[in-house]
Amino acid sequence: MRIFLIVLLVCGTAFAGVRFGGRIGHYSGDDPRTDQSTSSAVYGGQISFPLLSLVVFEISGTYAGSESDITLYNYLVTYIEDEYGYNFEGDSLGLINYLENEMGWSPGDISTEMMGEYTAKFHDIDLAATMKIMIPIGALPIKPYIGGGGGAHILFSDADVLMQVVNEETGGAMAIDPYDHVHPGIHGVVGVSFEPPMIPLSIFGEFKHTKPLSSDNEVSGINMFYAGINLGF
Repeated sequence: MRIFLIVLLVCGTAFAGVRFGGRIGHYSGDDPRTDQSTSSAVYGGQISFPLLSLVVFEISGTYAGSESDITLYNYLVTYIEDEYGYNFEGDSLGLINYLENEMGWSPGDISTEMMGEYTAKFHDIDLAATMKIMIPIGALPIKPYIGGGGGAHILFSDADVLMQVVNEETGGAMAIDPYDHVHPGIHGVVGVSFEPPMIPLSIFGEFKHTKPLSSDNEVSGINMFYAGINLGF
């Protein structure tokens, strides 16, 4: 009974001090389908639950998206190595022979299509749970903090026009689907929060590094810098 009452008290305190807010910043990662680095703005929101005076539990979600130009040759080199295990990096003639002999690509079209540029689109939806430990500095309203947690990055990568060209040229023998995978991961954060006295508001700046737990090493570390605001009741 005593444990139950303690749990109710902690939950009640957390709910009473719950804060909602948003964030905006910079995203840096990798597109697993094209092997190109991605850099873009990142947007999101969060719900914060103060469990103790110096401990905050946060649930957050962010979105980042970018576009990049890529040649058909570079796209197919990465795709074929990932899907079929053949490496044609620096071997355009070998790639052309492979497409002709194994995928039924018309020889007359390869030379004109291979160096054509297309647009690759990348999207990353990050869902995370983070425990933060605040570090008080006397009576100042500024509190540095560190923390960590876990979550998942839902990654999408496609180049719709390019994929349509490949499908048509090979008669469907090489039907490339958009990349859509969920990558669970662990992350660490470090930041600083400004909390004016007597006002249920806080402004924060934060750096977050995520290490996806991917056995195939498709995705390396993901970094985000952002600033945000939380409003309470």
